[in-house]
Amino acid sequence: MMVSKDSGAGLDVIVVGGGHNGLVAAGYLAKAGLKVAVLEARHILGGPCGAIEFLPGYRSAITNSPGSFEPRILRDLDLEGHGLRFHRTDPNVVHVFPEGCFIGWRDREAVATQLDAFAPGEAARYNSLLSRLEELGRHLGVSVFEPSRSLAEVARHVPKAHERLFEQVFLGSLLELLDENLRSEQAKALLGMVALNATLTPPSAPGTAIGLMMRPISLASSPVLEANDPRRTALRGSTGLPIGGMGAIIDALQSVLLAHGGEVHTNMRVASVLHEHGRAVGVVTSSGREFRARRIISAINPRTLFADMLDDDAVGAEMRREVAAVPMRGSAFKMFLALDGLPRYRGLPDGMNSAQVAGTQFRIASSLAHIEDAVLDGLRGVPSDEPIMWGLMPTVSSPGLAPAGKHIMSVNVWHAPHDLRQGSWDTEKEVFGRRCIDVLGRLMPDLQDRIIGHHFLSPVDLEHELGLVGANITHGDMLPNNLFGARPHVAANDYRTPLEGLYLSASGTWPGGYVTGIPGHNTAAAVLADIANATHRHVRDATWNS
Repeated sequence: MMVSKDSGAGLDVIVVGGGHNGLVAAGYLAKAGLKVAVLEARHILGGPCGAIEFLPGYRSAITNSPGSFEPRILRDLDLEGHGLRFHRTDPNVVHVFPEGCFIGWRDREAVATQLDAFAPGEAARYNSLLSRLEELGRHLGVSVFEPSRSLAEVARHVPKAHERLFEQVFLGSLLELLDENLRSEQAKALLGMVALNATLTPPSAPGTAIGLMMRPISLASSPVLEANDPRRTALRGSTGLPIGGMGAIIDALQSVLLAHGGEVHTNMRVASVLHEHGRAVGVVTSSGREFRARRIISAINPRTLFADMLDDDAVGAEMRREVAAVPMRGSAFKMFLALDGLPRYRGLPDGMNSAQVAGTQFRIASSLAHIEDAVLDGLRGVPSDEPIMWGLMPTVSSPGLAPAGKHIMSVNVWHAPHDLRQGSWDTEKEVFGRRCIDVLGRLMPDLQDRIIGHHFLSPVDLEHELGLVGANITHGDMLPNNLFGARPHVAANDYRTPLEGLYLSASGTWPGGYVTGIPGHNTAAAVLADIANATHRHVRDATWNS
């Protein structure tokens, strides 16, 4: 597909990569009146959020839900006006434990009752920890909408009363933080999944509690927009499910771009960035086609950009080498199941039935020890016998994603190592996928009988299909030393590179991965600020010379 008549002539901005962050940046810039072209290597837009037909008539995306999509972007780009609608499920999560299911109702009292059933007084301890983290977030002086300070600078903002919690979160481990503040293994597992779902780092490792700070930092960055602001929910999944699946977000973003005169070019893999006299001037595709513009935004993994698309003259040999060496320890395995009907759930509370939770995200991780073991297996190059999973049946809220009467189960599995200690994913993919189905069968005893087709994507498949280096969905670890002041490098932390006119976006920049759209928003803001400053300098110089 190509949406263009202009062949790249007279462009102001080229965006390399048509994932959701690239499209957010392009939408803001096109809305500001710039002529923008998005170049996407694949035949479809969206990256992990883009809908794929994994079996004839069955469409879904690698990403299941936009639990943390930024409300400001929805409003600024009028995505509802371009057809985007959300369905807010209630409950918004089912977390599976051996003794039964925790139900994540939006009613806080209903959640508190379950927490206290795990251990007397657990709800108060749980809420106290979250409140303390929110209070810490207000004192960090960090905004998700501005380049982050270094850890040293952040530490200087912390009042003495909050120093110990700061040290626990930024320097200690998730295991230590949760062991000190909670009593039940269930409550620890609930927060453990939020903090570490995609990170191939065990909860006993230093810095792993930082995942619990991203929501407090977001809340501190802008006021609560409404009483039920989705950021108020600690368990994520609260923005709601897009009607039409995750691809509906991409469709709306593309609609915004095209409505403001932007171009979209698919099947257009960029091979190199052109530069002259210390400034980016365009790109060349793998087919030899050249696009020229005064500003280039790279909305792909920075490692790919610096290792493969820039030369030493562009940004310096040392910076190229350092960014190209950023570890990409991914652990993603994707499983799509086509079902002839909705499976039955086991372990639901009395009075609940499977239909009430069929459209709700489910999570499987029985304890922090379970998460620890699964991660350590992955680090050893061994697919876990007890994998961690996040799953959803998107066809409950969006029945058009499958044939009439049929359903899709979309499951993200952690922690599957990209590099196996033994064997190859060519053969192990089917073995591991079947193992995951067996584990799911403990929650849904009739699942096996419901399956009429499946499609598994190994970490290697995800790398090849989506350009996810090492199958790392966040373009690098989401740990303190990789987030604050140095994502992806200290010389590019403000979305600008040393090569004038070349900008960075997407998950490899602050504030990191997941479906927020914030990196795209921030990169567009940087571009517009630089244009405004350049215009101001031009007017000032012209006035001075006259």
